[in-house]
Amino acid sequence: MSDPRDDRDPDDPWDWMVPEDAARFGDVIRDRAEQKRWSQAVFLGGLPYMWRKAAVPRQLIFDRLELTEGDRLLIVGEAVEGCGFGDEARSIVGPDGAVDIVEIMDAARDAYLGGVKGRGGQLATWRFDYANNIPDGQYDCVAVIQAVQHADDWREAGAQFLRIMKPGRRIVLAEITFGPNLAFAAQMDVHLDYLLTKIFRRIGWQFADFPYYSPEALAAAFAGLVTDPQTFCWKGIEMFWGRKG
Repeated sequence: MSDPRDDRDPDDPWDWMVPEDAARFGDVIRDRAEQKRWSQAVFLGGLPYMWRKAAVPRQLIFDRLELTEGDRLLIVGEAVEGCGFGDEARSIVGPDGAVDIVEIMDAARDAYLGGVKGRGGQLATWRFDYANNIPDGQYDCVAVIQAVQHADDWREAGAQFLRIMKPGRRIVLAEITFGPNLAFAAQMDVHLDYLLTKIFRRIGWQFADFPYYSPEALAAAFAGLVTDPQTFCWKGIEMFWGRKG
């Protein structure tokens, strides 16, 4: 029988650290502010590590973009330079081409921590107006890498990105997702369930709050806007691409 004086939360792993933990690591591990700081540090900043481990989808991004020397490419994403996508693209288009980058990492973190919701009600989403003031046909290709989940209307955003592209060229969307497959995997292993639960009890938002656009939802949003739409999934990375008619 449990101790009636025990007010520990059965759903909070932080509450169940034993006295020996504090004796080994110090009472600081019981400080909720420190727990939040550590959880955010563990969770954030992993994109360069993960994308550099993802050789298959990384190569597929550039294969499907069909970049050639002299092309102009727009990349919208998080940690674009840190992940090496900028340098990789510049090595393909060469000195006669151009790679313009819209970095949204700080905007995404501010939106999560600030509880910002887009027009569809999803956390950390907003109107993607990055192409609104760009002339038609300015770019050969557009890549959205690790920013897919933050657009609050992909039908609208997709049409704008395609407008600034040249006919016959491709748009590619790629995301390391927080989708149902990850949630299912965590439920199937008590270690993963513990780690994810522990991090998100302090991080500032819950796993279930992540916005998510499945490949099927993206295909529906781009229906009639692109030809030959295709998708690809690999170890939690989901991709969508299509060609402007």
